[in-house]
Amino acid sequence: MTSDWVISRMEAIFEDQVDAMERCEDDGKLAICMRIRPRNSVVPAPFQGEHDAEPASGEASVRMRTIRFPGKSTPEAWKYTVITRILELIHEALISGVAITKRDIYYRQPDLFVTQSVVDRCVDDLAFTFGVPRSLLNVSAAAKGLVLGNFTIVRADGAAMNGLSEKEGVLVPNIVPTDTLNLRSVEFVLVVEKEATFRTLASSNLKDSGILLTAKGYPDIATRSFLRTISTTNSTLPLFALVDFDPDGLAILSTYTHGSASLAHENAALSVPSIQWLGIKSQDVSALEGVHARQGLLKLTKRDRGLAQRMLGNEVFGEGGLEGEWRNELLVMLMLGVKAEIQILEAREGGVVEWVKKRLGLV
Repeated sequence: MTSDWVISRMEAIFEDQVDAMERCEDDGKLAICMRIRPRNSVVPAPFQGEHDAEPASGEASVRMRTIRFPGKSTPEAWKYTVITRILELIHEALISGVAITKRDIYYRQPDLFVTQSVVDRCVDDLAFTFGVPRSLLNVSAAAKGLVLGNFTIVRADGAAMNGLSEKEGVLVPNIVPTDTLNLRSVEFVLVVEKEATFRTLASSNLKDSGILLTAKGYPDIATRSFLRTISTTNSTLPLFALVDFDPDGLAILSTYTHGSASLAHENAALSVPSIQWLGIKSQDVSALEGVHARQGLLKLTKRDRGLAQRMLGNEVFGEGGLEGEWRNELLVMLMLGVKAEIQILEAREGGVVEWVKKRLGLV
């Protein structure tokens, strides 16, 4: 599937709207059909390579919705106008061969879009409707994640980026096929859930022999894409993840590893199944000693329990599913009724830095 295919699909939509206006009949109202994208992105789904095939709009499992103009209400008319305008801007970018970001789209007409989240959601909805990764829409991801480490990226024009150029990390870069990623001095990659922990580890010498990466919580596409590029550039490079001992931590780990339901059409190009779970796990919590350390334990909230229960019914975490250890850890959380953040490791001698070094076999 190519950008030309996407352009033709968009132009077919535009032609349908023109035909409807020319008919001027009751059944000729302007309308755009959209596939309904799953919204539950925190319950992961294993990737199936959906974006490699054309969208099967006739399948019974695909839910559709029709957005009309003028529609039954003002919000529906506004929604139609937003989608049409975003389609126009993406079509323009594809024809001109210029990549744009979601933020670029928003600032082209902020009075119409109202908030950035409206643009973000609609762009992903359109990619899902067409059954293509967002890159085929020429919409690039604006990074929120940080990376630090002993790697270099050489662009086609000769410009180079050093992963050690900023001591507190740089925004996750966008790597294109013409770039060269040099990982010769990298011995491991560590994905960290929390920015605070990332900064603590950044102050150590771990960055000199590895790569530290954080998306500051649930991963964005730019961070997932960068990690995927690392894994495909050097398939033998060990990748590890350090997340909280709670349902969100495991959901974040699974998003990196297997992908998310809300972006299922992009999972095959973003997932990294080779990530190893470094911690923290129930064994790390049980090994804590002293009153101060155990005071760092938190009770599971009602939301935590609800999320854990939903995850246990998912293909990844289900009985006999893809990740038996993850399922067992979720069950332990529910049984004990506790969770723990990465920061609890600071109660140990040497803190999180020494803990990570020991787990990685660096001491």
